[in-house]
Amino acid sequence: MDITPKTLPLASVFQIGASNKYIVPVYQRHYSWRAEQIETLFNDIANEDSGYYVGNLLINTEEGHDSIIDGQQRLTTLSMLLLGLYSNMKSIANKPETSEDIKALLYQDIGDIKRQLLVDSNIETPRLQLLDKDQEIFKNLLQQLEGQKIVPGYGNYAFFKRYKYIEDNLLSDMTAHQLHDFYQNKLNKIELLQISVPNLNDAYQVFASLNSKGVPLTPLDLLKNIYLSKHGDAVKWQKLSDVFVTDNDQPDEQKMTRFVQNNYDAFETESVSSLTKGKIVKSYQRLFDKNGAEYIDKLIERAKVYMKIDTDSPEYTYSLAGLAKLDATTSYPFLLNVLVNQVEYQIDESQIDQVIRMVINLFIRRNFVLTPKASNLRSAFNGMRKDITDNKFRGENLVSYIARKINVIMPSNQQFENALNEGIYDKNVHTTRFLLISLERKFGNYFHNGNPDSLDDYKGNKLRWSIEHILPQGNLPKYWVDIIGDGNESVAEENQRKNVHRLGNLTLTPYNSGLGQKTFQEKLLYKDPSNDAKVGLTLPLFLNDSIQKNVKEFNIESIEQRNNELIQKVLEIVPSKIEAN
Repeated sequence: MDITPKTLPLASVFQIGASNKYIVPVYQRHYSWRAEQIETLFNDIANEDSGYYVGNLLINTEEGHDSIIDGQQRLTTLSMLLLGLYSNMKSIANKPETSEDIKALLYQDIGDIKRQLLVDSNIETPRLQLLDKDQEIFKNLLQQLEGQKIVPGYGNYAFFKRYKYIEDNLLSDMTAHQLHDFYQNKLNKIELLQISVPNLNDAYQVFASLNSKGVPLTPLDLLKNIYLSKHGDAVKWQKLSDVFVTDNDQPDEQKMTRFVQNNYDAFETESVSSLTKGKIVKSYQRLFDKNGAEYIDKLIERAKVYMKIDTDSPEYTYSLAGLAKLDATTSYPFLLNVLVNQVEYQIDESQIDQVIRMVINLFIRRNFVLTPKASNLRSAFNGMRKDITDNKFRGENLVSYIARKINVIMPSNQQFENALNEGIYDKNVHTTRFLLISLERKFGNYFHNGNPDSLDDYKGNKLRWSIEHILPQGNLPKYWVDIIGDGNESVAEENQRKNVHRLGNLTLTPYNSGLGQKTFQEKLLYKDPSNDAKVGLTLPLFLNDSIQKNVKEFNIESIEQRNNELIQKVLEIVPSKIEAN
């Protein structure tokens, strides 16, 4: 087997002046990363040291060009980041108030990015060749490199949305110097292990090997070694590890690593920035040097509290279990600090519940509006933790302070309503589920003593209740093409793309697999095969009350009307301003 591995910085993968192109073959998937995956990669690049390793790039060279076997999602995201930098740099450079020195700095970067993204600076030969629709949208976005405007009409496509998220959310608040520094010293210097294999069959063997379950040395292994070198007790290390044991009797090393990072942010730093994985070993070396092996006792007690926050509990409730469903890890150091110091901070359980509710409402709004970005949220929460310590806030004063600070960063009603008028399911599935369940629990009366709430129950290894798209996802049968496109498939597909993931098209059902692509009337009248009971959209949930059942069809106007009704209910349970009780 002929394998050529090279560790390359991005500047060499997308090398100025080179003629190489990376091609996504037709059997690969379309671009599918969500905003949270993009933001995680962005934060890793921004926060880790220069030269951060981001992953592998496996290519097959059999047909004389570089076909991507593994790494296409990451490489596409990196290309979007480059293009987003170009757009934001050019915007600043074109402002009259920008100094000539700054313009010169930015125009050098702008020219380099163009040569990285295009072979021979030719708009017809992008260095990255994607699949059909992705490529069409990408080439449209690349028109910026020629000074042309982006052609409208792609705003409802996921690829376009992800690019705009990068351009407008992740990069837009950077200064000229920050953009330049991120481009030159972070993004261009990230490293990928490019593995070139000339035979396709061999390439897939390498892919299988790379993705098999190995047991790599982790920062936790090095941390254990540091602890034992301080005459630490191996039994106590095992006691710490046991806190993170999962159902398979093995410690969850990812969760333990998160705890180690969050413990440092919560208690061991004056900074509002966060500990990165690359700095765990050095930082904890200093902690054990300072505190000795006895520091393990604090870690054990804090870890027990942390597991209440980073929990796998299934409940979608206003609790730590519910918060864990909302991609709220940026709040974990702050909450860990508050919970560990509850007695010192003079706050009772009801006040803890208030704080958790505040944080949940913030993340519900944030996960649909997509601002503030995660790095700003983490800084805000770390800043709160520092203020509480410095100002010795206690009791009601502490809770009121938290409410004021969260109100400052809470997305406004206008931002939230705008987001709810777009698709929400495709932005964040778990937050969508949390919102639907919260609406049902707040306003519904289907569940009672004789019919206990089962919204968090499992049937086997699957949730009993699932999210139902009334207008179906996927390929539309003729019935739905007629309803939302007057028989025109292109019109129907466009209307589906705009509306299928909106709040007004979603409900909850324990019979999702039975409803599927059925007609509206069939979904209304669907019966449980086991007992012939009507369990379709006529099921007396609050969420189904807003579905008009005396009409023959459910169309785009139906979605719009229902969306507007449900938004008003959402604003009742997720207010824009929080008051401490």
